[in-house]
Amino acid sequence: MTELFRNAYMGWADYKGSGKMAGLLLIALVFLWFTGKAKEQRGFLLYAAVSAACCILPVTAVPLMLYQTRFYDYEWIWTIVPLTGAAAYGFAVFLAGQWERGDRESRRRALGATALLVLAMGLCGSLGGDAEGRARENAERKEAYAVVGMLSQRYPGEELCLLAPRNILEYAREADGRIRLVYGRNLWDESLNAYAYDTYDEKALLLYRWMDWVEQSAGVWMPEEDREEMFDTLEERTKDAAAMGVNCFLFPAGVPSEMTERMESALGTSALTLGDYIVFTLF
Repeated sequence: MTELFRNAYMGWADYKGSGKMAGLLLIALVFLWFTGKAKEQRGFLLYAAVSAACCILPVTAVPLMLYQTRFYDYEWIWTIVPLTGAAAYGFAVFLAGQWERGDRESRRRALGATALLVLAMGLCGSLGGDAEGRARENAERKEAYAVVGMLSQRYPGEELCLLAPRNILEYAREADGRIRLVYGRNLWDESLNAYAYDTYDEKALLLYRWMDWVEQSAGVWMPEEDREEMFDTLEERTKDAAAMGVNCFLFPAGVPSEMTERMESALGTSALTLGDYIVFTLF
């Protein structure tokens, strides 16, 4: 139980640290209640205030975390809070009061208030990761778009079923919806599954682990036992991937030369360099 309370406390600290939208909600609620402008949507705003308080206070956040099960992290309990709707309603009421007068001086003040509010909302950021995390995600998305674009140009009209490093697969279908995948983000991020029992079969899991080793082999160092198993299972994993429909293998260009040679032998095809990646195709 102590661990649950600690998780609830730390979860709220992380949640408000990654974005200030929860703070905007509280500001909007305070403005509406203390100016008497919450009467028309009293029930909705009361629910928003109570649900937000339940998520913030550890003593009430813990039961919510238990109800949603340990499968989900703390931030998911905030899905019960109409955060965007309540904050937007409060800001709309505030701006309506600023713009209700028609004289030029009032409009000038209202314009300034609107600009400051929009600026404040922009500075508050999102409820996603921190700035460093978002920068990394943007860089990975940009790289994935570039690689998928090169694949589409190189093989126009081909129906690609792609096996690639995780950072490429994460954005591959976002970049080109025609590309098929043998597994997607919900394999390594189980929270994306509709149900807890939505899982991949053993072959897909083994293939994912093997691709993780392939990525490691392109780096500076990897455990020797992993390297040995990667090479020992190369033909088997390649055969499984082809049976699952994969016709395009994308490896980092830094993989060992032995890996390239054995892939060419296993697939009966030649490797093609595409930017910082090596491509093997079955068509």
